[in-house]
Amino acid sequence: MLFNTQSAYSFLQSTLDPKRYVAKGKALGYTSLGLADQGVLHASLTFYQACRQAGIKPLIGMMTPLPGKVQVDQVYPYLLYALDDQGYLALIQVSKAVNASQASDLAWQIIQTYRDHLVLISPGRQGEIEQALLHDDQDKAVAILNQLKAAGLTDHFYLGMSIYPFNKLEAQGLIDFAQAMDLRLVANQAIEALEAEDGPALKVLQALHANETLDGSVFDYRTSHYLYGYQEWRAMYTKQGLGYVLENTEALVDQMDVTIPLNQSLLPHFEPPAGQKAADYLRQLCLQGLDRIKQGDNPSYQDRLDHELSTIEAMGFVDYFLIVWEMLAYCHRQGIRTGPGRGSAAGSLVAYLLQITRVDPIQYDLLFERFLNPERYNMPDIDIDIPDNKRDQVLHYLENRYGHDQVAQLITFGSFGAKQALRDSLRVLGYDRQTQSVWSKAIPQELAISLDQAYANSSDLRALVAASSDQAAVFDLAKRLEGLPRHTSTHASGVVIGDQPLSTWIPILDRPGQLQITQYAMEEVEAVGLLKMDFLGLRNLQLLDEVLHLIQVNQQQDLDPQAFDQADPKTLSLFQQGETLGVFQFESQGIRQVLRQVHPDSFEEIVAVNALYRPGPMQQIRHFIARKHGKEGVDTLHPRLAEILQPTYGIIVYQEQVMQICQVMANFSLGQADLLRRAMGKKQVAIMDKAKDQFIQGALANGFSQEMADKVYHYIYQFANYGFNKAHAVVYSTLAYQLAYLKAHYPLEFSTALVNQGRSQQQSQGDYLRLAQDQVGPFLRVDINRSLLEFAIEGGQIRIGLMAVKGMRQDFAKAVLNERNLAGPFIDFQDLLRRLPDKYLKEDLIQALIDAGALDGFTYNRATLTANLTNLLQYRKISGNQIALLAEIEPKIAAQKDWPLAEKIKREIKALGPGLATHPLDSYQGLIRSSQSGLMTSQDFFQQGLNRRAVLLLLVEEVRVIETKRGDLMAFVTGSDSQGQVKLVVFPEAFTRYQSFLKEGQVIQVTGRVDKDRQQAKQLIVQTIQPPPALTAASETTDQPTYQKVFIRLDPARSQPPLDQLKEIALAYSGPLAIILVDSNQNTWQLDAPYQISSAYRAQQALYQLFGKDNVIFR
Repeated sequence: MLFNTQSAYSFLQSTLDPKRYVAKGKALGYTSLGLADQGVLHASLTFYQACRQAGIKPLIGMMTPLPGKVQVDQVYPYLLYALDDQGYLALIQVSKAVNASQASDLAWQIIQTYRDHLVLISPGRQGEIEQALLHDDQDKAVAILNQLKAAGLTDHFYLGMSIYPFNKLEAQGLIDFAQAMDLRLVANQAIEALEAEDGPALKVLQALHANETLDGSVFDYRTSHYLYGYQEWRAMYTKQGLGYVLENTEALVDQMDVTIPLNQSLLPHFEPPAGQKAADYLRQLCLQGLDRIKQGDNPSYQDRLDHELSTIEAMGFVDYFLIVWEMLAYCHRQGIRTGPGRGSAAGSLVAYLLQITRVDPIQYDLLFERFLNPERYNMPDIDIDIPDNKRDQVLHYLENRYGHDQVAQLITFGSFGAKQALRDSLRVLGYDRQTQSVWSKAIPQELAISLDQAYANSSDLRALVAASSDQAAVFDLAKRLEGLPRHTSTHASGVVIGDQPLSTWIPILDRPGQLQITQYAMEEVEAVGLLKMDFLGLRNLQLLDEVLHLIQVNQQQDLDPQAFDQADPKTLSLFQQGETLGVFQFESQGIRQVLRQVHPDSFEEIVAVNALYRPGPMQQIRHFIARKHGKEGVDTLHPRLAEILQPTYGIIVYQEQVMQICQVMANFSLGQADLLRRAMGKKQVAIMDKAKDQFIQGALANGFSQEMADKVYHYIYQFANYGFNKAHAVVYSTLAYQLAYLKAHYPLEFSTALVNQGRSQQQSQGDYLRLAQDQVGPFLRVDINRSLLEFAIEGGQIRIGLMAVKGMRQDFAKAVLNERNLAGPFIDFQDLLRRLPDKYLKEDLIQALIDAGALDGFTYNRATLTANLTNLLQYRKISGNQIALLAEIEPKIAAQKDWPLAEKIKREIKALGPGLATHPLDSYQGLIRSSQSGLMTSQDFFQQGLNRRAVLLLLVEEVRVIETKRGDLMAFVTGSDSQGQVKLVVFPEAFTRYQSFLKEGQVIQVTGRVDKDRQQAKQLIVQTIQPPPALTAASETTDQPTYQKVFIRLDPARSQPPLDQLKEIALAYSGPLAIILVDSNQNTWQLDAPYQISSAYRAQQALYQLFGKDNVIFR
């Protein structure tokens, strides 16, 4: 029925789900249903498909905001419905126009062009004609109608009549006008929900949209704007003497018939060089690829190529491969690094030869049919990884290559998840943020958890729901919102390309200065038959690119990651030790622990770990480990299956193994085997039963026993749902291996790129900073005269960049660098203030540099600079750029005693964060290393056995307090010393006693028992916490009370000793020890007083890193 029905895709205006709407309509006996969302067609194809499947006629419409015909500066709603296929295409054009500008006359022009294919309905009280009638302005109403007539728009023009809310006086006015003007009335009831009980949820949505709040009375609200049975509508209209309105509506519906073409072949056409067919050109490119990899005479490669090319041509995908090849060729010409591949596409030799993927499918036993199955027509899906910072460049190329109208990004719809539904419900009902947070924390931290699942798993949530009838009603309300679309966003990778404007087939939203975006989600776009490609900006590929660039600049080496030895001992050792922090796919504590247990001896075993460390197959990891190390027998089921299962110790790790077993044992084609694998994974019983009979019969015919056939079928059924795509595991492990190789062989360049990338990932950056310092030694401090924007390599160490300072503005940092490049280093503090542009003379910007130590190279200490900063800035602003005047009036700097070390560290931590600031525990190193103290470092802790007692001094970095099931509080704490982090578990009894110590930034002495967490990573079960020991002069130097000097032996092989770096270290770790340099002839030089150093642990490590431990002697 042609009602004014809006779905939930008229965001925050309706609770109506399109599929459930169709299902209810069928149950109520409707033979036709309409849908008309506000200005968009997001749900139109989903609705259309659901209607066709249910045997219901779909009526596709749109509530359209249009400029008034008389009052042109006012926008009024008109209901547009498609009469036929051309009308649907007109809706697409109108939707694009009104979303670009509601005030534009373009939409009216499109409607006028397609007037014979569209129904135009004035929709009720808010309509332009109805508003004139409500204001008793008959002349204006007539004038509006005359404008429509003049445009030729009245042949299919109707006035909409609602039965609820029904105002007899208004209705009569509309009826009289219709009769006087010879217009037809049609039913135009607003439908916004499926059930009356959806009323509270509907009110909450609309309040969210209007940014309003509601009171508790909303729980009792029942909407009348829901889908009644058709006979109920008939009774209501007839009761008011309006039965003829429904007859008019039925007559109109009979005229309407829209077909949306699906499963079309809408691939763009690739134009090969003149005179060539596309298929011939594809073969030519592949043969060139065979020569490039030196396999041109290899029969197995030639046979595989012939098979793939014939399949590709038969399925009509030649153009597709050439389009992808062309795009990748552009990337390679531009120096844009592309990933080794993604997903099942790595199973294609054609893709490898075209350099679309970078792994040889024959070498790794990857299957083409897992990617492109000739027995199941599906568009191929080649996903392309590119560096995150190059994605916009690639999209811009596509837009230029095919035209703005022919390229679009995919839309996605953000929906109400469990927490969002609860938070929004509570907010609209006036609950404060603290209450919202309590409810939110009661939802377990599980991905995509539903409210019903949360209720079953969380006693806290059950208690909240049970606390009152209102709270139970809030929970029920949130459940009605859950899953409804809330907003739109852009798909992370999906791009659609057509050989004609995309609005020829699908609705589009135009965005000035950006790519268009589809109104359909990915599934609907693919159902139409358009080419969808995924260009994923991959952070780790950007990391690889940046490491290789640093190696080229720093070591003048141009490395090709494809040439890395996959049996490299240093790289394999890194995986065996689980030292894979910063390595794609292998960063988590859990997988690093698995690596240590598996101890992979080959690239293939690294691939297997990557595939096994997933929620499904993870249960097989212990068997894999035990079988590899000979602690459990390996069963390959049958000798003829040993070649398939032996590499993974008899465990089905990969989906491809299921396919190969079906092929070897039952003579399945790989295409048939892929169909069975898919059916098993999706539990498609009918397909599985048919395929089982075929499998058993094939196995028997192939000489296997009934018992063995049954056993193997049961085995592959058991594992098919958990097996991972081997092609995907291989390509992603390839990228991981390349990063691990660089980490093992080029730690300086790897660490520099990693910490630069980690700046945007706060949760990982602390680990990355520690890793960098473990690999290449302490950082060189941030320095106004030496630092670049980002972390940078300087003399074999890493210099902290200006952007590492908290709150640093990039434009300010760039201004500093520009000035330094133009006029040289800043001479002193006053020189810095003189040369900075006026807009950067802000106290907070300069103070952050002081606190970070970036101005330590100037004459004055940090306390002095801070004390004089305000005064100097005022005088600089007064004098402007008049240097002579500034020299006359500039105040003299009044020297101050420097801050105590604790104050300097506190300010440094605030300015740089704990990973870059001087660590508060540096001053305790003498005490910690003293044999009498009983203290250990974090590195010592990780060498302790389970249940051993451990005592550590730690800086509290993070405290996470939770409530146990019994309602007690406990905490998970992250603490650190200068050598690493330790995880602490503070159970309720200890938490009650020691919670006052658990403040971020506080130094504590903690005693506890060594334990392991679920990922087998060591943690400390806290028993006692106390303040750190008081530092006396003796305790600071317990291990070396007589150190007065440090002697550094210079290496005669170095033409220039690294004096600049030495001075940097001395300034960073200032102390009382004189620095004395000794050359090969035993000549000595003592550095000037400003360059004296402490004997702190980090200072010693920095000197050892620079000169070698044997060449540094403290006395």
